[in-house]
Parts: sequence; structure tokens; C-alpha cells
Amino acid sequence: MTAPDRLTFSSPAARVQYILLMGLFRLAVTRGLYGRFARGLGRIFAPENSVTLHAADAAPYRIALNDGYWTRFALYRAPYEPEVDAVLRAAAGATPLFCDLGANMGYWTTRAAPLFEQVIAVEASAQTYERLYGNAAQLYGVTLHHAAIHATSGEVLTFVNTHLSHASARLMGDVPAGTDDRTESVATLAIDDLVPPGTPALIKLDVEGAEVSAITGAARALAQGSVLIYEDHGNDPACAVSAHLLAQPGMCLYSAENGLIPMPDITTIRALKTDPFKGYNFLAARADSPLLARIAQGFAKPDQPR
Repeated sequence: MTAPDRLTFSSPAARVQYILLMGLFRLAVTRGLYGRFARGLGRIFAPENSVTLHAADAAPYRIALNDGYWTRFALYRAPYEPEVDAVLRAAAGATPLFCDLGANMGYWTTRAAPLFEQVIAVEASAQTYERLYGNAAQLYGVTLHHAAIHATSGEVLTFVNTHLSHASARLMGDVPAGTDDRTESVATLAIDDLVPPGTPALIKLDVEGAEVSAITGAARALAQGSVLIYEDHGNDPACAVSAHLLAQPGMCLYSAENGLIPMPDITTIRALKTDPFKGYNFLAARADSPLLARIAQGFAKPDQPR
């Protein structure tokens, strides 16, 4: 994704808060320290203060200025996950459906809406879902669900909203909620109940530790040619999600950071994950997926319109 054309602010005070954040960003030597700065300013200024990103080919995307995760990307207008943007553009026209699962506030939903006939966005956190709704509910062809992606639909699970960052919210598993975290109950949806039979969808999956369960619920979609963009985190040397996918017959994995590069084994994947604080995006699909072939063609011809 290219840099946004412009930023707009919810109020003059929001512009001042933004300017202060820019200065604090220069002083913060770690991501955690910057997050504390952003939250601290958020207690001084009005909580509704926000900045909106306007890109030429995407819907506006609103970010609260007390958000220590997204303001890092709004401040310097750095491209956010350009490898995901490249995959979306390569897949545009090759499938009618993009699924943004673990959609957060809808960054990729707003970017995908002009590229695909239909976009399905799913977010488990009630508070984050409200912001997703504000960013994407009025977009043509977009369907939103407040739910957690899991192996089967119709269960009710406990979701943990971590107090430090909405980007780290997760389903309750073996790790209990912290004393400052909030929990809520959320219904589950399986990918195979979202993707219509016979439709090879492009699926972005970012569900903070529930990836293997989510992939279990995507067996039919993947068998019918869907392509998965998934996260394998830098703090997981075992590469659990990638190992699960590689164990499935006929499944191929790729990195998209510098072209579409095959990832034949865990050793190759582990070597790419040099930052323990970063989530790395990879592609997974059956070798015979026509959608995968179209995406590979798009990467092979980057200068041609897509």
C-alpha cells in the first residue's frame, strides 16, 4: 500500500495530540514505551480524538489517537504490511471473495472493499468490533460479524481483551487473563460456514494463537482452492501454525515479502523470522489452487495492471 494521500483530524485538539505523539515517537526507544506514551496522552486529551487516513484507492480509516498500535502507522504514514497489499492486488479479479478474519478495526477490510465483489470481516472483541463497524459498515459488499473464528460454529468461548493492546486480544486458552484484562463471551464461526461451497476465497487470518483451530474449520475451503494469508509469529521458534499446514497433504507455503517465495520446510520459515516482536505473514494453499496460480502470475508481472 502506498502512503495515504492525507490525514484529517477530528478536532484542533486532536491535531495537537498528533503533533505531541510525533515528538514522543522520536523519543520512545521501544514499542512498549511508545504505547505507554500514547495511552498517557489519551488520558489527558479527549478519548474520542482521532486521525483518519485517506488513501486514493481505499475507504477512510479512522484511528483513535490513544491507540498505541495503529498510531505508529498513522504517524509516519509508513506502508503497513505491504506484502499483504501485494497479495490482495494480485488476487483482485481472480476471486469474488475476501475474508478478513480477526479484522481488528478493519484496515484490510477498507482496503479490500474496492478490489473484491464481497468482503466478509469478523472480529471477536466487542469494543474493537464497534470501531470496525464505524470504519466499514457502510461499505458496499461488506458483511460484518461479531464472532470468533474457530474450528466449529455455534460454540460460546471466553475472549480476553488485553489491557496493553487490542492487537493482542485473544481467546482464553491455557494462559489466564491478567488482572487488568477484560473478558467477554463470544460465539464462534468456522471458515467453512463463511466461504460458500465452490468459491475459492482469499482469506486473511490473524486470530492471535487460535490459528490452528481456525484452520481446522477451513478444511473444505482450502480443499476447494482458497488461499490463506496467515501469521506465524516471530516469538514462536517451533512455527506451530506453519508446521500444522505443512503436515497437510498437497499444501504449499510461501513468503510474500520479496516476491512469492516457496517455504518448503520449517527451517526455511524459521530463518525468516528474525524479529521476536513481529508477526510474519505467509501464504498457504493447495498446489493445484487456480487462485494461487493467479496470485503467482500477479507477482511475476508486478508492472502490469491487476
